[in-house]
Amino acid sequence: MSSSEGAPLLRSATGSSSTSNQRRRRQTAPNSRISEWLETRSRDALSLLTVLLLLGVGLGIWVYGTLPTSDQDEHPHEYALRTDHIRDHLTRFLDIASKHNNSRSVTNGHAASAEYVISQLQAHGDCDIYTQHFMSPVWTVHKAPKFSVRGPVQVDYIYETDFQIMRYGGQSAIINGAAVAIVNDGGCVADGAGDVAGKVAIVDASAKCSAFEAAFMLEQLGARAVVFVRSARFKLPSTARVRITDWKEGDPLMTIPVLSVTHSVGQLLRTVTHSQLRVDIETSSSIEVVKTLNVLCVGRLGSPRSTVLVGSHLDSVAAGPGINDNGSGSASTLEIHLTLTRIGFSPHNRLVFAWWGAEEDGLLGSRHFARALAHGWRNKWAADVGVRWEDIALNLNFDMLASPNYIALVHNGTDAPENARAGSRRIQRVFEDYFVRHDYPFQTTDMLAGSDFVPFAENGVPAGGVLTGAGELKSIDERRDHGGLANAPLDTCYHRDCDTLLNINMVALDRMSKAAMYAVSTLSLAPELRRFLLGNDGQI
Repeated sequence: MSSSEGAPLLRSATGSSSTSNQRRRRQTAPNSRISEWLETRSRDALSLLTVLLLLGVGLGIWVYGTLPTSDQDEHPHEYALRTDHIRDHLTRFLDIASKHNNSRSVTNGHAASAEYVISQLQAHGDCDIYTQHFMSPVWTVHKAPKFSVRGPVQVDYIYETDFQIMRYGGQSAIINGAAVAIVNDGGCVADGAGDVAGKVAIVDASAKCSAFEAAFMLEQLGARAVVFVRSARFKLPSTARVRITDWKEGDPLMTIPVLSVTHSVGQLLRTVTHSQLRVDIETSSSIEVVKTLNVLCVGRLGSPRSTVLVGSHLDSVAAGPGINDNGSGSASTLEIHLTLTRIGFSPHNRLVFAWWGAEEDGLLGSRHFARALAHGWRNKWAADVGVRWEDIALNLNFDMLASPNYIALVHNGTDAPENARAGSRRIQRVFEDYFVRHDYPFQTTDMLAGSDFVPFAENGVPAGGVLTGAGELKSIDERRDHGGLANAPLDTCYHRDCDTLLNINMVALDRMSKAAMYAVSTLSLAPELRRFLLGNDGQI
């Protein structure tokens, strides 16, 4: 049987059922109409409620985004900070770098960066603006150095593998066929140096004195160059600075070449018969002492006697534009001040914002500020900057807030010197409160060296801050806790020419800049700030 033969039977069955259903619908029509009417009205009411709910949610989101003081967790100021405004500042910094050899270093775009910050403060800020000038030595390598030995053996050593010119290691020089002199006691004692005049001094690195102290003494004794031999535990030669750490105008600088070699190279230099061994050294480098500046924005409200000093370095390395290091910190610091001005923030404790110069040359801007205010040192540009050292209650430092493979890091106040430790630990707790409240992962990191909090902590001022890391590698455990890539640098473009806007992690920038804003607003509103820093009362 084909399918067409069964069709009439199906139609007949369907038709009979349909007629019966129609009869039942006619019999129950009044009740059905009432039910349908109620159902329709219910659907309309539900639709209306849905629309109203969506409008309410949308209005709430709009209010949340445009009226920061509506924040429900009683911390409105961090929500007022606009990350897109910080990015605008970073765009301007990158534009400045593009016009100055792709750099914002002391001798490139730093001055233009300072002009931009000042123009923003003048147009949109509310503070008294000061500039503080000082001198900074800038060391530049013009081309790769050469180092070789000849005599019983002849070896041309590999730059950055076997040997390295140490930073601030003298001016350009060509030395051919120089004899060597083995120096004992790490070069720290003149009597143990022996006859080094006209020779290349070979020195073991020593803990008894600094590299600069040893090298400068050997230069005064007539050495033509100094070669430091690293300990066997280091695989590569050193790039440490050969300069007074807290250098200031008038302090000496090296003029002869200063190199570092690996332990194995040093063994050869020590064991070959010295009367037959000759050394060739060629360097192309220079040290130029230039004038640069700090920019300070001194608030007009709040008690000056419990000043909160907020700082970030404004300069980059010569090798790149420094958009993360430290455009991210200095742009965030700038936008924090502009935001607080815009919302009419009234602190209990005065806020002072600082943009330090020459950080990449050894924290020289912040060191100059501390030297001038804490110790009364003056140069020919010395001028009032609207701040007294004894009025500074604490220092907050923001250096690198947007590393692409970031970890949210809080400085560990326990590392601070004893006379700044209690307050530094309290500052640490404030930052930790922010991350805990938002349920953001974070970990602590040391505050022993490396950024502009150092001159303050060393002089007894409590300090703290947040950062996102530099060239250190992220461990597998850290990747598990913080995301990102394990066994990769936190910032692959650290101190390189690729530190551009593409190197900025916007999630990190948002979280860390808001952490900075939270600490700035919280600490500046504290009614008994100095008591809090001493631990004499438990809450802010």
